[in-house]
Amino acid sequence: MNRAFIKSISFFALLAFAGFFTACQEEDSIMTTENFVLQSTKGIEDQCGAGRAGCYELVFPITLQFADSTTAVVNNYDEMKLAIRTWFEANGSGNGNGGHHGGGHHGNGGPSGLGRPVIVLPFQVITETGEIVTIETIEQLREIRALCNPGGPGGPGGEPCFTLNFPLTISFPDGTQVVVNTKEEIKAAARAWNMSNPGLHTRPVFVFPITVTLRDGTILVVNSSEELVALKAECRG
Repeated sequence: MNRAFIKSISFFALLAFAGFFTACQEEDSIMTTENFVLQSTKGIEDQCGAGRAGCYELVFPITLQFADSTTAVVNNYDEMKLAIRTWFEANGSGNGNGGHHGGGHHGNGGPSGLGRPVIVLPFQVITETGEIVTIETIEQLREIRALCNPGGPGGPGGEPCFTLNFPLTISFPDGTQVVVNTKEEIKAAARAWNMSNPGLHTRPVFVFPITVTLRDGTILVVNSSEELVALKAECRG
C-alpha cells in the first residue's frame, strides 16, 4: 500500500482521536462543574437541615460565602445554583487555578480541592408547623440541626419542598399580628416583640392561609399547620 496513503490515514485517525479526547475532556469538565453545584447545594441544605430531605425550609434571600471569602446574595434555589456554577467556572480546574482559592477553606473540599460555599449567618428557616426561626449563632444552628431527624436518605440537592411567598402575616402569643414583605421584616418584628416583652422570648408563626411555590413552579395555598406538615411529608416521599 502506498506509504503516503498510510501516513494520511494515520494523520486523520490521530485528528479523530484528538477530537474525541477533547470532547471527553469537555464533557468531564461539565460533569465536574455540575458535581460541584450538586454537592454544594446539598451541603448547604445539610448544614441547616433544610430542603427535601430535611426538617426545615430556607427563607430567601440568603447569603453564600465562597472559599475565597467572596459572597453572593441569592433569592431562590435557581439563583443559588447559578452563583455556585459561576464561581466554580471562574475558580475551578478549567482555568488552571486548581485549588488556589481556598482548598479546604471550609473543611469540605469539592472537585479540584475547592472548598464548597456555606450559608452566612444570620438566616431564617421555617419549621414543619410554620414557626419562623432566626439562626444567628453557630450554637443555634447546631441546636436546630440536632433536632432534625427526618429518618430517611436525602433526595437530590437543590430541590426544596417549597419557597415561601411574601407578603404574609405573622402572629405572636399576645395576638399581635404583623404583615411582612421580607425575611428582614420578620426578624425585625420578632426582635421588636421580644424587646417589648422581656422574659417571653418567642418565635413568630404564620397566620394561615399562606401561599408557597412548589418545585415545579405551582403556587399552592396552605390553609393550616397540619397541611404544611402534610406537604413536607409528601415532599419527602
